[in-house]
Amino acid sequence: MVSKKFFQMLSLIIVAAFSAAAASAQTAGEKSGLKKDDGLGIYIIRTESGYLIVHNREKDSYSIEFRGSKFDPHEGEHPIFTIDDKLVQIVSVANNNYWKPKGNAKNEPTDTELLEAHKIWESEYLGGELKAKLSVTSEIFDIERSRKVMFWSFPMPKALGSDFSHQIFLTTLVNKNIIALNASPKSSGDQKTYREYLVESMNSLKISAKPFNVKELQELLKKGDLVD
Repeated sequence: MVSKKFFQMLSLIIVAAFSAAAASAQTAGEKSGLKKDDGLGIYIIRTESGYLIVHNREKDSYSIEFRGSKFDPHEGEHPIFTIDDKLVQIVSVANNNYWKPKGNAKNEPTDTELLEAHKIWESEYLGGELKAKLSVTSEIFDIERSRKVMFWSFPMPKALGSDFSHQIFLTTLVNKNIIALNASPKSSGDQKTYREYLVESMNSLKISAKPFNVKELQELLKKGDLVD
């Protein structure tokens, strides 16, 4: 189980890191799942193999499916939940938070440059909040549909006495803005399994220029007609 001490630290430090960039998200703590309409906010839909998280926003709404049987949502400005004993959150960061272009820049930044800039911005903030120099490692690669992602991680500072060994992130770009999956392995040996899980989940990412029709999604899932 996720320890209360660590969960409080995660909520106060990591979630707070993105608070300025939060979209108009509502709480993910509604265990009843669907809301009364298809307005802006976070929706949780049970699927055959797990749970579909739908975040309807004014721009670039998204859905991601997480495989698992036991799902426990927590309150937060971003979707944050425990699924099969894995603590996971989805975080959105607007481009203007982490990318500061130089005044004489002639070219648009590449995806690699944007992913790297976000990693530096985020890890420096977290290091400051944790009062520790973080040992960050990262790798950029492509997943399904030629989507470029960055996997980066750092060991939890020993002075915190955390029940978890690392913080890991899988980040990608949607119109130069970041969508990040964050999770907390309990041991160094768990990192590979967690990485595979986050990649599998990110492969299901779908983006919509307008909010999803949640009721329609639910009906398609019931019929088994939802396709990529």
